[in-house]
Amino acid sequence: MPNTELPRETIIEENIITEIPKILERLGTFDSILLVMGKKTRKITGKKILDTLADKGYKLNSVYVQKASHRILERIMKQTKTLNVDLVFGIGGGKNIDMAKALAHFLNIPYISIPTVLSHDGIASDRSVISRGKKKYPILSKPPLAVIADLEILSQAPFRYFASGCGDVISKRTSVLDWQLARDEKGEAYDEEAADLASVSADLIISNAKNYKKDFKTSVRLLTKALINCGFAMQISKSSRPCSGSEHMFCHTLNFLYPKNKALHGEKVALGTYIMSFLHGIDHKEIRNVLKSYKLPVNNKQIKIPKTVLVKALSTAHEIRSDKRYTILKDGIEKNKAKKILKKLKVI
Repeated sequence: MPNTELPRETIIEENIITEIPKILERLGTFDSILLVMGKKTRKITGKKILDTLADKGYKLNSVYVQKASHRILERIMKQTKTLNVDLVFGIGGGKNIDMAKALAHFLNIPYISIPTVLSHDGIASDRSVISRGKKKYPILSKPPLAVIADLEILSQAPFRYFASGCGDVISKRTSVLDWQLARDEKGEAYDEEAADLASVSADLIISNAKNYKKDFKTSVRLLTKALINCGFAMQISKSSRPCSGSEHMFCHTLNFLYPKNKALHGEKVALGTYIMSFLHGIDHKEIRNVLKSYKLPVNNKQIKIPKTVLVKALSTAHEIRSDKRYTILKDGIEKNKAKKILKKLKVI
């Protein structure tokens, strides 16, 4: 993987939080650390990390994130301007890690990813998504210096977050097909290594759908590795292509059309994957059964989005990206046809 920057360490172990000072000694010399987390995360994990680092004499500052927005990012930047921070920790779920990435990018310092839930594939990727008003904008940064995943903490998180992470990994089944379609029909550059890494990750989670209840902690480890590998796939290809296709465009369109919906990212892309697998002509019934095994939504009632919004999302999702990414949606699906597809799949 020439010229590809990856995390120096990815550690997935039980109770690894207590070993963070030793990990930092291996990674470099740091004096002042900024911890980005939510108030709930502080109770679950943050306080233990703060206490462990304080005992070793680190200068510590904390900021609490409600959402990954440009307004909050600017506020935190002003707060930290005089702190001489040389390392950022992103502790928690998507919004906390996204904000840590963005802060590290603008401060030009490294960051460490410490997930406490496995709801999506951003824990090891080099890009964050920051909202400005109703729209979201990607920020391309460096990958984390390290990913520290504590299996004990991750295994105790609500099951819904585990399922959402599985949904995000499963979505690589269709995102890679979209990329191949763009290669074949539009001559788009295609990286086989990155595509294979994303595809294998999806296959592992799909295969584990019948087994995850037997040994949940092992399944949490498997999902963590799969999510990290998806991050690697994006870094290898220097694009989100291997991990984000028509199913993600459908998800982002739902966010735009129906922002009050509380479904998690992985839940929405999972539903999108089911629909796009049908359009791609692969075994969409298998995908549906896998989603049901993980208790992921397969219809409008489960995802709590009106039928009319789902129809409009499917017929307009091809327009959501400014770069007009080429996918199975191509130039769009006529509204009545979109409605028929969703009815056939029993989504509505």
